[in-house]
Amino acid sequence: MPINFSKVFYVYNPKSPFQYEALKNVNLTIKEGGFVALVGKTGSGKSTLISHLNALLHPTSGEVVIDDFVNSAEKKKRSRDIKALRQKVGLVFQFPEYQLFEETVEKDVAFGPKNFGVTNEEALKQAHEALGVVGLDPTFYQRSPFELSGGEKRKVAIAGILAIHPKILIVDEPTAGLDPRAAEETMTLFRKIHEEGTTIILVTHDMNLVLHYAEEVIVMENGQVVLQCHPNELFGKDLTQYSLEVPDVYRFARDLRGFGLKIDTANLHSIPDLAIAIKGAYHHE
Repeated sequence: MPINFSKVFYVYNPKSPFQYEALKNVNLTIKEGGFVALVGKTGSGKSTLISHLNALLHPTSGEVVIDDFVNSAEKKKRSRDIKALRQKVGLVFQFPEYQLFEETVEKDVAFGPKNFGVTNEEALKQAHEALGVVGLDPTFYQRSPFELSGGEKRKVAIAGILAIHPKILIVDEPTAGLDPRAAEETMTLFRKIHEEGTTIILVTHDMNLVLHYAEEVIVMENGQVVLQCHPNELFGKDLTQYSLEVPDVYRFARDLRGFGLKIDTANLHSIPDLAIAIKGAYHHE
């Protein structure tokens, strides 16, 4: 399911004193099966862009094509089956646990499949499978989601999206509010889901996540896509022009280079990669 934005503009509150152009001539292709990070400072257009992916918003002009679904500014060109699109494109909002509402974990996760028309029996089966994927065993099924830890609530909320079997999963600041261990478990889960064939679009301000997990990064600024490249290419640039933070590993590597150690940053993704680069630098001394 490739994603294509073609000449997409979006204007909030058109023809009013509060008119604001949030997207400006966005042309973008996201390949099927990728793990893509969407970055940019607050107000750059990230949230507006992802809201077009499951037709929460329609373009003011231009169109978005997701597989065979068309989200167009022209009503006559729009695909009508929005429900089918929203089954294909799952959106995990920031702090998704705030949307939990059922009396048990099992019922909460089964709500999505039931909403898409499957039987109660099949919905429970899909819910149990999704809970297994996020690491919650049957002892959680009858528990109240409101009695769980923050990390467990986040897993239940994610399971609720996974239960509808989306082909594309958009995750907005997935580690926000989580302790380091829960954050790592959450990102390891998304990597596993990606490896099983799901396209992941990660919206984040955390450049450490981008470096460690993403295969490609899209940089937005003032409603436009200003760069689409491999994370290592991005982090080799001056990030102040995009108002982005330097990942910790890159910052340390640059400090070492400042002391004269010739660190190769072309393939840095993690601390073990940095250790290998340091070893290589010493061997070339």
